[in-house]
Amino acid sequence: MPLGAAMGSADSRLRVITDALPVGIAYVDQDKIYRFANQRFAAAYGLGPEAIIGLHADAFIWRDAMVLGDPFFEAAHSGRAVDFIHPARHADGRMLTVRTFLRPDATPDGAVHGFYVCSINVTQQKEAEAALTQAQKMDAVGQLASGIAHDFNNLLAIILGNLLPLRDEDRVDPHVLEEYIAPAIRAAEQGARLTSRLLAMARKQPLRPERIDVEDCLADFLRLMRRTLPATIGLSLDCRGSAAALHIDRAQLETALLNLCLNARDAMPDGGDIRIEVDYPPATARGRFVRLAVSDTGPGIDPAARARIFEPFFTTKEPGKGTGLGLGMVWGFVRQSRGTIDVENRPEGGARFTMLLPAAEPGEIAEPEPRPAVAGRGLVLVVDDNHDLRHTVRRQLAGLGYAVLEAEGGAEALELVRGVPDLRALVTDVVMPGMSGFHLAREAGRLRPELRIVLMTGFDAAERADRGDLALPVLSKPFDPRELLRVIEAAPAARPD
Repeated sequence: MPLGAAMGSADSRLRVITDALPVGIAYVDQDKIYRFANQRFAAAYGLGPEAIIGLHADAFIWRDAMVLGDPFFEAAHSGRAVDFIHPARHADGRMLTVRTFLRPDATPDGAVHGFYVCSINVTQQKEAEAALTQAQKMDAVGQLASGIAHDFNNLLAIILGNLLPLRDEDRVDPHVLEEYIAPAIRAAEQGARLTSRLLAMARKQPLRPERIDVEDCLADFLRLMRRTLPATIGLSLDCRGSAAALHIDRAQLETALLNLCLNARDAMPDGGDIRIEVDYPPATARGRFVRLAVSDTGPGIDPAARARIFEPFFTTKEPGKGTGLGLGMVWGFVRQSRGTIDVENRPEGGARFTMLLPAAEPGEIAEPEPRPAVAGRGLVLVVDDNHDLRHTVRRQLAGLGYAVLEAEGGAEALELVRGVPDLRALVTDVVMPGMSGFHLAREAGRLRPELRIVLMTGFDAAERADRGDLALPVLSKPFDPRELLRVIEAAPAARPD
């Protein structure tokens, strides 16, 4: 084969090979004139490979990328192999994150005549890394928030446990009740609601999932929501596809929708429209889901704020206008319900929050409530390592007509379970040093199958892995005496397997 034909054939093979690679490849001389570009490199700038040859970089490369890349070209000009990550604007208008490798084309004596350029689109990789970092940050903040909420709930349980009996005490001066006790109770109850939102954000709130009809639930929600919104804001519901049921905590779903709608309302002070959309995407390997979207016609979400939108205490509102917990609570509830949530700016304007929530399986029914036991009183064992909280619960039980024994930990409690035959019920904290409440409940149920056992916790007991197969009622701290009475009297006997 003639030399010219052989060289032409080699160039053709090189072109075929480089065009097949999923990266942008080019050669640029020391004056930044492009002498070669493969198909992918040229297409990123809306050009063909032949059109780039002979062009100076300034003629077609985004100016900001040039400014960022100049120091690296200078380094490569000295003979160093360098790489750097930079933003790049694609010909179709998309902003990409690109990693570019520069390798000097140097003679044996070190003279650099040009550079080999290899550019790789790492946008998806960087987005995945950012999502992982955000998830890790949310988990870390969630752990911190749940720990604070747990300790705060213990304090609130003591405060409310001592204030509520005073509210119901006939001998208390009405003026003292109205001026001092009632405001303190309201403040403590407000604190309990705050810790509930922290636990929701941390995905540790107690959930009570049930089978609900999506469209019936939303119709009820819209009737209530319309009374909350000003006349300048419209509210509509769009249901598409065959109706399905959700397996979810209805009260928490309505709270999440309320937070999203109020967030949309605040984004439209001059009025606008809120739209709730429902559809039923095809089943995936993860199961069947219902898609719920809440969109508005406001200004949308700033990209910098979007990256932090679900973080607790992050808010773009003026001081005093928001706690920054609403969207964090929504995120926590959705994730705890085995769903996903995403936010985007709509092309036509405004923001859209989209939730994917687990659909109920065909024929799935709500779990029956524990059968109520015959009301009565008896001897109750209270177990908690916190002396003040244990004493408060003891006084509540005594006020309800129960006789009470106390234990500071699991080992002491088991001795009483073995040695006190008249024991009717066990009320135990979950998180304790040494033996956990779950372990204690399991052992006590094995020793005394007829014993009624109630767990109390500042966390969500249903979320803890060491609960095993225990199906026991859970009291979320803080609680009032009426709730304590209801749960004990409705608690079934332990009867462990």
